[in-house]
Amino acid sequence: MICIPITSRTNKEALHAIERSCPLADFIELRMDLIGRGNLAKLISTIRDNSGAVKIIVTCRKKDEAARAGVAARIKSAVKSKEEKLALLKEAIELGADFVDIELAEGNKAINELKSLCAKKGGKSKIIISYHNLKETPALIELKEIFNQCAKYKPAIVKVVTTARTVEDNLITLNLISHARKRSQKIISLCMGGKGGISRAIAPFMGSYLSFATLEREGQSAPGQYTVYEMNQFQEWFNGRRTETLVPTLSLRKSLPKNYVLLGNPVGHSLSPLMHNAALKKMGIDENYSAFCVQDIGGAIDGLRGMNIRGASVTIPLKVAVMEYLDEVDEDALEIGAVNTIVNNNGRLAGYNTDWLGLIITLKKALTIKNKTFVIVGAGGTARAAAYGIIKEGGHPVIVNRTMEKAKNLSSKFGCSFYLLSEIGRIKGDCLINTTSVGMYPDVDKSPVKIETQARYKYVMDVIYNPLKTKLLADAEKQGCHIFPGLDMFVHQGAEQLRLWTGKEPPRALMKKVISERLTQIE
Repeated sequence: MICIPITSRTNKEALHAIERSCPLADFIELRMDLIGRGNLAKLISTIRDNSGAVKIIVTCRKKDEAARAGVAARIKSAVKSKEEKLALLKEAIELGADFVDIELAEGNKAINELKSLCAKKGGKSKIIISYHNLKETPALIELKEIFNQCAKYKPAIVKVVTTARTVEDNLITLNLISHARKRSQKIISLCMGGKGGISRAIAPFMGSYLSFATLEREGQSAPGQYTVYEMNQFQEWFNGRRTETLVPTLSLRKSLPKNYVLLGNPVGHSLSPLMHNAALKKMGIDENYSAFCVQDIGGAIDGLRGMNIRGASVTIPLKVAVMEYLDEVDEDALEIGAVNTIVNNNGRLAGYNTDWLGLIITLKKALTIKNKTFVIVGAGGTARAAAYGIIKEGGHPVIVNRTMEKAKNLSSKFGCSFYLLSEIGRIKGDCLINTTSVGMYPDVDKSPVKIETQARYKYVMDVIYNPLKTKLLADAEKQGCHIFPGLDMFVHQGAEQLRLWTGKEPPRALMKKVISERLTQIE
């Protein structure tokens, strides 16, 4: 739902803006701290006369929470004292406004006075309790506490708006939406500023109650707001109804910040943002990489088309499901049956798989793959990538898995043999590769195979990169095996993604260094 804020300099201009906004808006917000000498009764009646469907929000923002988006010259003359402000919000309730917005910082007495008046008037008017931070985006744990303070008043809506200093700040405010929805609390949560555009576009898709948009750029009530036209374009993309008009679409895309994202669920543990951002900086590319937890992959992919997100990494559990939403899929990814990389070329999305490249590059640094036998533990997406790459290099994969069905299906796809994990002692091979999550942090004391099994192999590889040396690798090293930590594969698959996105060779040594240092700190 779209809310158009009315920020006109005079009451007359505000009335004209209302007439233009009513056909386009679901909500109209009357910013009485900005409208010079605004006649609230007349403004509300004009909205009602023009539309019986548009909801009305009356706001008189505190000066220290009023975002200055081209209105600094007039904010001093229009803002009210606390007493005048409270009287104005009470007047709005008397006049039947649908919502009144009061800041959490105004305190318990003011909030409860408004709540009592709403109840007295039969509950036609409802309360929005808001928090605005014009300087930064606090940590998620702090925002959750602020949310809880707002929610304890049982308002119709909690509104939390912060300022994005980095693209990653968007993820914090977007995470707050799911926190609120789990508690059945309606919320508006987004970031202001040039780097906050991602949250404004994605928030409605994730369940934010409404979004703010303007008729023209100069009508912004906060920095970073899009126009109604742009927000409608976003909604079409998210809903899978992309516009056919190419020129406006490209123009909108160019106005958005350029970014790369990780799509998965969960993603909070991922070190990909650390690695990719360090590489982008070293490469002199002024762009950012962020992680997003995705509930609906179809909607997320539609969003990528509309925003200037130049590339995406795809991780568990979306690597297979994402394929049906793409315009084209590279031959390697088709053969593997999974995509971990998306390239956005002006809204046309192409899927690739760099997992197999990361694995093969790592192996080839120490051995010749051709004619050797590789025993692959697991039957998921990474096992598919491993089997494909090994066959492409002339090697012989053998699939080993806990369950018969998955092992059989994968072996059938690539024409190789398979065994149950309980039968691994019967197999002979040159290299053992673990593609499962067994041994991943925090379960660092676990291994997918028994220590005596590893003595049968000259080489042992683990795709897990956290911890740096898994129990499987530590045990293998004790048996005299040459080991391949997952860190190398992780770095190479990430580097190949960057090469696809930018056309440049990434700084692989730096990427390995920053991840190694972070993992050492964690351990």
